[in-house]
Amino acid sequence: MKFNLLFIVCFFTLSVQSFAQDNMQMKAIEMQLDSIIMDSTDSNKMLEGKCCHRSGYKNILAVGGKYYFSALGNTRTLLADNGFLIDEYALEFQVRLYNLPKIFYYQQLGTLDREKYASVIGVGVKQDIKWNVVKNSPFIFMPYIELGGGYYRMNLVKGVKNNSLTSVLNSKVETNYAENFVLTGDVGINLGVGIKLDKSRLSILVNGGYLTNVPSEWRLAGSLAFKEKMNLSSPYLGATIRLETL
Repeated sequence: MKFNLLFIVCFFTLSVQSFAQDNMQMKAIEMQLDSIIMDSTDSNKMLEGKCCHRSGYKNILAVGGKYYFSALGNTRTLLADNGFLIDEYALEFQVRLYNLPKIFYYQQLGTLDREKYASVIGVGVKQDIKWNVVKNSPFIFMPYIELGGGYYRMNLVKGVKNNSLTSVLNSKVETNYAENFVLTGDVGINLGVGIKLDKSRLSILVNGGYLTNVPSEWRLAGSLAFKEKMNLSSPYLGATIRLETL
């Protein structure tokens, strides 16, 4: 009887110890699994952060303009020799949506003199490559290269006596124009400051540089080419306002 009781007590004790050890092992396994799951979750979050993090601001809308100091030098000389006065300076207006190329409008107006008037206008697109030198700062120092192409038209008018529509209606007015398709390139520097607006930024920039182009012949009726070529080369100053978001 004593032996049986001792056997039962020993068996119960060993069972309790075995159950406790098994329970401890299960808890240890569960803790290891939890640790593995947490590590995996953290790794996924880090990977997701690396994959989905946007570095810097992205353009939403940018508008600006440039002032060319002495564009179309050879064409201005040619026109002046034939009695047409055109301004030495020119203006260019630009707009950009998101990361699409800039759309620009170019104008170089003239002066009505001795019933003659001339002007040059153009439209086209440009794309730039920029290097942001000053990072993580509200100040902007950004050299760039800009390439583009556009259609330009030189308008020539004769027989207009004054800036009155009546003078045109009562006169024999002669209008001609020559065309040009031009590839341009320029180098410059953007300087400015970025103002934070919640998750957006308003950047105010001034820029300066030098524009040149591949000289191309003026044409009449799209096919009759002349020996005189278009040369847009000029230094310039400009300004841009850009709205960006993260």
